[in-house]
Amino acid sequence: MDFTSIEFYTIAFCVAMAVVGFFLTQKRIKPATSYINVYETEPIEDPDFDVATQSQLKFIANGDGTVTIERKGLQLVDGETVNIIATIIDDKLTIEEKKGKASTLGGKENYYTGRVTVDFIPANARIYLRYDSSVTGQWCKFSFKNIPRNHVEHELRY
Repeated sequence: MDFTSIEFYTIAFCVAMAVVGFFLTQKRIKPATSYINVYETEPIEDPDFDVATQSQLKFIANGDGTVTIERKGLQLVDGETVNIIATIIDDKLTIEEKKGKASTLGGKENYYTGRVTVDFIPANARIYLRYDSSVTGQWCKFSFKNIPRNHVEHELRY
C-alpha cells in the first residue's frame, strides 16, 4: 500500500474516527428516579421575618442514613400544603417545590417553616443538588455529602 493512495487515507480516516468516538462516548447513566414528599409546616412567629433576605434551605444528615430537609420562608395560606418532587440521576439531585391543595378556602397568609425527612439520598455519597421553588421563583445550587452530623445551609436567591 502506498501513502499517496486513496485506500490508505480512507482507512486512516476510519481509524481516526473510531478513536475519537471511543474517547467521546458518554458514561452510562442510570435511569431517573423520582420521589414526592410533603413538608410538615409550622408558622414562623417572628414578626420581623423578611422572606427576601431570610429564606433558607437546610440539609441535615442523620445518623441512620436519612436526611432532614428544612425550608424556612414558605408563604402559605392557612391549610395549604407544600410538596417537594425529587429526581435523582446518578449523583445529581433536582428538587422542585410546589404548592399542594389547600384544605380550606381563603384565610390569612403567613410565613412557615417546612420540614421533611427523606431516605432517598444514599449514605456516604456526595450529591450535586439544585433546589427550585416554583412558588417563589427562588433557587440554590450546592453539593452535599450524606455523612452523619453533616449539615449544609444556603440562602435561596432570585
